[in-house]
Amino acid sequence: MNQAGRSLAHEAEAAVRRLKGVSAVRIDLGEDGSVARVHVLASAERSPKVIVADVVAALASQFGISLEPAQVRVAGLRPGQPESAPAAPARARLKFVGLTVSRLRSSAEVRVQLEHDGLVYEGAAAGPSAASRLLELVGQATLRAVETYLRADQLFLVQAATVVQAASHQIALLVVSWLGPEEQTLSGSAVVRGEPREAMVHAALDAVNRTVLALGAP
Repeated sequence: MNQAGRSLAHEAEAAVRRLKGVSAVRIDLGEDGSVARVHVLASAERSPKVIVADVVAALASQFGISLEPAQVRVAGLRPGQPESAPAAPARARLKFVGLTVSRLRSSAEVRVQLEHDGLVYEGAAAGPSAASRLLELVGQATLRAVETYLRADQLFLVQAATVVQAASHQIALLVVSWLGPEEQTLSGSAVVRGEPREAMVHAALDAVNRTVLALGAP
């Protein structure tokens, strides 16, 4: 991928992100460096059809990029989202590949690595090292790694992170705020099969999986 094409994609993503109702965007480039597809994550305040039209118009007027409506995919997180909003293929899922915790006196730093298509995306979070806060830091670091993959900042905020007992199983639970045009509350869970911190990574990915699928590369 040539640098000029990647630079254009970043500028185009910034332009689309400024459109009303758009929370995050990811642009895929073809082998020749041209825009092949645009994935948009948006609230339900505007219909996918209207957002598609806005994206096509914005890219044409600002960058001279000509797209067909079918090249723009719009997905939202509200339960009442129109079924016509397409999602990216399942292979856009991120894979958990690494977790490190560093402690210094009463502080801790957590780093989480996620992988997709051979590329690793890392997120970090720091705070008190108390056991009651460590799972929250793991959730935050995981979400930062997801944001790195999505090329977005401050998209998610951890509300709560805990492990609960359900029958004979321990379950990691994470509650997340999606800070889009309209704030949404998401939740994810994962069975603890070994280390609770690793289960919390999977719970975080479960919470935001729809976002990753919506904006993941095809």
